[in-house]
Amino acid sequence: MQQDTHIKTENTIRPPIIVVMGHIDHGKTTILDWYRKANVVKSESGGITQHIGAYEVIHDEKTITFIDTPGHEAFSKIRSRGAHIADIAILVIAADEGIKPQTKEAIEIIKQSQIPFVVAFNKIDKPEANPERVKQELAREDILVESYGGKVPSVEVSARMGKNMDLLLETIVLLAELQELKAVVNKNAIGAVLETHRDPKRGISATLLIQDGTLKRHDIIVMDRNIETVRNLDNFMGVHTDHLGPSSPALIAGLSHMPTVGEPFLAFPSKPKAQEYIKQLSPLQVETEKNSSTVVAGENEKPIFNIILKSDVVGSKEAIEESLKKLESDAVGITVLRSEVGDINEDDVKLALATHLITIVGFKVRIDPSVQELARNHNIHIVSGDVIYHLLDEIKRHIEDMIPPIVQRTLIGKIKILKLFKKDGNKQVIGGRIDEGIVNKKALMNIIRGKEVLGNAVILQLQREKREVEEVAQGNECGILADSPVTIREGDMCEIYREEKVKRTL
Repeated sequence: MQQDTHIKTENTIRPPIIVVMGHIDHGKTTILDWYRKANVVKSESGGITQHIGAYEVIHDEKTITFIDTPGHEAFSKIRSRGAHIADIAILVIAADEGIKPQTKEAIEIIKQSQIPFVVAFNKIDKPEANPERVKQELAREDILVESYGGKVPSVEVSARMGKNMDLLLETIVLLAELQELKAVVNKNAIGAVLETHRDPKRGISATLLIQDGTLKRHDIIVMDRNIETVRNLDNFMGVHTDHLGPSSPALIAGLSHMPTVGEPFLAFPSKPKAQEYIKQLSPLQVETEKNSSTVVAGENEKPIFNIILKSDVVGSKEAIEESLKKLESDAVGITVLRSEVGDINEDDVKLALATHLITIVGFKVRIDPSVQELARNHNIHIVSGDVIYHLLDEIKRHIEDMIPPIVQRTLIGKIKILKLFKKDGNKQVIGGRIDEGIVNKKALMNIIRGKEVLGNAVILQLQREKREVEEVAQGNECGILADSPVTIREGDMCEIYREEKVKRTL
């Protein structure tokens, strides 16, 4: 049945987007399941018809959107770009167990994201539950809850019994009100890709999270520089609709390309508008976008390669752990996020989804075909085998392939800009004089105005005396077709340089 919701035309309060994080078996899924059963918006189709990775609940007539996959890759990936796919996090800690390794990982992600969060001390119905002890453990992680004089709210809950679950929702609503989340409804939608999969009947499908604007059926959207048409639009319950607003999960199907999880999407009213947007993306912008989602270290820091290790027995697990430590070098660090005995399961893949530069390693363990497909659909690499040294050799090759190369920059010349003749988007026709060295076609430029470096550009074409040439030497004037988001002006001094990528090895 088609949903009929009136689109507002003014700015409106946006429902908060919540991500639930914490250690395995501490009750993340139980909390989500409780809200699903008790508070999910009901529909004439009888409730949820399919699982699409996110859903909405209603509390006191206020909508709250939950990301259904704990530690979702999109949350981590978009965080690296300085934007948050989630507004608030729930850090779930079992009151009978306290802080565990994955709890610390969740804490680190939350701290880096700098988003508000509430601590849910779960399983307080258990006789051995001790929330006060866990609060002390949190204090050692530099997290002070309100009862310890800090600013982080906390709620003692039992998701299994339903105790204080409404209080947890009330706390979330309060945090959201303090943020004053707003959205512009009457504009083209922007958001992020939450999940992708290949449906046997509907083809390539994607779950989108709308962060601003309204997504409408027949909209044209751009994902990964690919243009797609929203032919069918479903809400989180699988109900067909004509439009969905801010903070809403949306399911679209029949795509021609598999979108990248965590990538942004932008909606346009027409295909020409979408094509015009893509043309304005310079090669430099594309490379920057690409690198921003994969490089986790600073320019002068080595990347950290993360591993989830699953083995058949403890002895093998410990031997592989020791061997992995020996692979660390000046080029790369290695962190074992999880090391357990047992088969590779869905939770391992979910942890991998929240982490950069990661591989799941399995030694003499099984992996269910559905889990393997989930990993393949989300580009999570699994290395498995039953001979340790073969396994380590493959891990080493895989790590070397993922180490960002060293970029060596060589200054080859300087050019004084004499005139800007024409500008069309990022494409600019300029004239200049070579003061030092040479200028090559395809070389790069730093645009300097006064003492400030404003940005860079790519030299697409080079002319000397109205003839296209490969290079121009010192003392000569030339014409340049440059590609840059920065408008180049007369009087700018540009440094010409070339870059070389040098592969690093272990």
